[in-house]
Amino acid sequence: MSKSHEQQKHTLLGWQAQGGPPRLSVDLYQFGRRIEADGSWTIYHVFTGTPAHIGSWTMTGLNRRNAEKALTILNTH
Repeated sequence: MSKSHEQQKHTLLGWQAQGGPPRLSVDLYQFGRRIEADGSWTIYHVFTGTPAHIGSWTMTGLNRRNAEKALTILNTH
């Protein structure tokens, strides 16, 4: 795993341990994921299409595994 992906993993784990995202809705998923032309993944807000953020980290350039984890965390009610 590259250093960048390892850092992403640690950021996700820490953020999840701190309670994760605010609970904006109990019925709607707020975030989706898409694969980009370069093979990386982006987590985006489904209503605006803009990349999601965890703290100051923009959810772009992810590997598939970290994208799956981030999406699960962000959409957990």
